[in-house]
Amino acid sequence: VPIPHDIQVTLYPQDETLDTLAQHVRNTGHAFSMFDAARIVLAGGERYNIRFQCADTRPTPLFKTPVDGGLFLTRDEDVNHLLNSPIIDQSYRAEDIELEVPKGDFKSVALCGMSGVILGPTSHHSYQAKLLRLHRERFANMSFDDFKRRVKTDSTPETIEKWKEQASKGRRWVYLKGEIAEGVEPQTFSTRAEVEAHFRRNHAADSVIELRDVNVLGNIDKAKLTHVLFLMLRNAVENARKHLFDISQKLAAGLERRGLKMFKRRSGKMFVSRVRPRAVDPSVVFSAPLAKIVELLKQNSGGMHLHALVEAIAPSLPRDEDAPPLALGEAPKLTQQQIEVLKDIRWLTNEGYVIEYSDGMIFLGVQGESSPAKKIDEASKADKVGKHAKGPKHYPVVVPILEVLEDVFE
Repeated sequence: VPIPHDIQVTLYPQDETLDTLAQHVRNTGHAFSMFDAARIVLAGGERYNIRFQCADTRPTPLFKTPVDGGLFLTRDEDVNHLLNSPIIDQSYRAEDIELEVPKGDFKSVALCGMSGVILGPTSHHSYQAKLLRLHRERFANMSFDDFKRRVKTDSTPETIEKWKEQASKGRRWVYLKGEIAEGVEPQTFSTRAEVEAHFRRNHAADSVIELRDVNVLGNIDKAKLTHVLFLMLRNAVENARKHLFDISQKLAAGLERRGLKMFKRRSGKMFVSRVRPRAVDPSVVFSAPLAKIVELLKQNSGGMHLHALVEAIAPSLPRDEDAPPLALGEAPKLTQQQIEVLKDIRWLTNEGYVIEYSDGMIFLGVQGESSPAKKIDEASKADKVGKHAKGPKHYPVVVPILEVLEDVFE
């Protein structure tokens, strides 16, 4: 299927998804990897939107059905979608009616070779109409001649009687819209073709809108999209899952607008938390319990797991030999001292002195986990600043790029 190059497809997280993620970060106090957050968003189509934008050079727009969110490349596709969807039942009510049993000596009946639908004797007046309708509604993807060549003939009495039974039951469609004068019968149609022609004349124009910039849910039913648009949507999602940077950047921008903070740690990965990590100022005096937590984290520059940190300060009580074993997933009961340690860790986390990651690892806010960066001596840096104090800043090659960016943003 040729993919149109004048339609741009963009994937971005829903506002409701961003609100949920932001609330979760605030409630837990944890720092979350932006790549992990991107994977969570991409795991469910209801969590992101797909945007289709037509280029200025594209001669035709896209066609959308507001009633169910369908999106198509042509108006005819859109109208056909409506005619074959439950939406048509809002305008027309189908009713079964009794008809006369076909009279005549019928020796055989024709059947669709693929679906098994009984079409009736080839000499009956209804045969051609049924053949055309079945091809249009179910097998339009193949040529009519190929479809017709697959028709079979069945001469068993059971099949002939079954066709007579079906032919004795008919259907009509009652038009449900529009004002009907008292004592006047509503408008009715005896064939599906009449219903479709009436809908095209009276409702098609109002049921479809033209747009050049459209958003759809990521989990939209594929029946509501032109096949090529569905392929473009699927390709966009697969590409986003392979390359998480783009969606993680959009998530980061949305979370920052909601008051959360971004920072890089653990080999340069981007994380989000509700406070920005900060260093422990030497002038800050902690209480003894807080100081003990900070000292332990200084001694363990590679970080400590929450459980190990709590156990190092307030070891668990030995279990009674007669106590029943813990059930699967059941955690041992915390002592009051351990609860106090957890409260202290949470306070340090809320202040930014400590980072508690979603995997349970804990580090000091700006020490312990980041790899050492290149440094220049203070004298060289002061000379650089003084030299360019009155004009634009110029940086020697040895200056780390992060310091350059910091100066730019200042």
